[in-house]
Amino acid sequence: MPFFFDKIIAPYTVADFFNTYHEKGLLHIQRNDPDYYKDVLTASELSAFLDRQDIFYPSLRIVKAGKEIPSGEYTLKAVPIGHHKKDGIVNTEKAFALFNDGATMVVQAGQRYFDNLSACCMELSRKFNAPVQANLYITPNQSQGFNPHWDTHDVFVLQVSGTKTWHLYGFEKELPTKSQGFVSDNYAKEPLQTVQLFPGDFLYIPRGYVHDAVADDGISAHITVGILSFTWVRYFAELFAQLENEKGFREAIPFWRNDIETLVKEKVVQLKNAMDGLDAKGVLKKLTDQYEKMQPQQLHNYFGSLLQVDELSDDALIRLNRDVFFERGMQDDQLFVKCFGKTISFPRPLEPLIDAVFERTEFTLQELPSDIDPESKRTVIVKLIREGVLHLPVDQ
Repeated sequence: MPFFFDKIIAPYTVADFFNTYHEKGLLHIQRNDPDYYKDVLTASELSAFLDRQDIFYPSLRIVKAGKEIPSGEYTLKAVPIGHHKKDGIVNTEKAFALFNDGATMVVQAGQRYFDNLSACCMELSRKFNAPVQANLYITPNQSQGFNPHWDTHDVFVLQVSGTKTWHLYGFEKELPTKSQGFVSDNYAKEPLQTVQLFPGDFLYIPRGYVHDAVADDGISAHITVGILSFTWVRYFAELFAQLENEKGFREAIPFWRNDIETLVKEKVVQLKNAMDGLDAKGVLKKLTDQYEKMQPQQLHNYFGSLLQVDELSDDALIRLNRDVFFERGMQDDQLFVKCFGKTISFPRPLEPLIDAVFERTEFTLQELPSDIDPESKRTVIVKLIREGVLHLPVDQ
């Protein structure tokens, strides 16, 4: 599959998207190709998920006519799981009964349950340097899930099956934040535009753009990929928090003084002077660390690799887990690889081997640098497999 971002906005380019549409206006791409998103998610995968007996609320939510149906109407209490009892497991029959009565099923955070969709969201999260989520909406014939509303994150709509008509009302507030809510009750405006999405079609809706959607004849299923971008407000909030280290900004505001407006202007000057001393790069790293903690990381054949690792042959294919966040570097004359909140260390002379692993991403033991003795090479690769950095493909 080509890069996910390139695929969903084709025939437009990434430059076209950012220059013309991002945070500015709608982008509707018509394809009517039922197979266009088959490498992302198929109807059979979605069906298999909904048939499972281990789904807990809110992984599946149900909404109807603009309101969420109380979870107690379709979940079970005190379900025995071994010696434990758990509330909130979805009763499949009750969920489908509500669906057949016109309610929409919402699979929340689909990037946690479907491998290809997870990889696609990881790619987008790296592009935007922000958390990316994917909700799935399965709506029955001639039904509507939510009333007119805006989202506080940009959304990419991917129509997987069936058709859905979208009413697009325009901006009520451009680029709102989470604290800037929208009350959709009795929303009376007429849509500026109405579009019908067919399988394979795409729609980009910037945050703050009011919209709603109604399924046409037959069941409709679409993916809404949400980009939870960090804003400049968030950046400066993190940056200005560093002012606590400056005594002048910890002083009380002297509301009792008659010249307080003059003092405010003086503090603004002090702020400008202090800016150069603030750790701007540190804030960017902090935001990056936060999004990486929020974004699900996908492992491949972890258990299967552990079963095979003790009999690893020289010509066995080995792959890097690409959908994992890694940090590499050198500290105290030791190489390190950081992932999943842990640090894996190696002696410095092994640097060519570690570099080869990350540069090639797919290799065999015999293809790795020959100037490192075979036993050391095998020991390192086995360790990286056990730590979840590498994996052995299922199909070998």
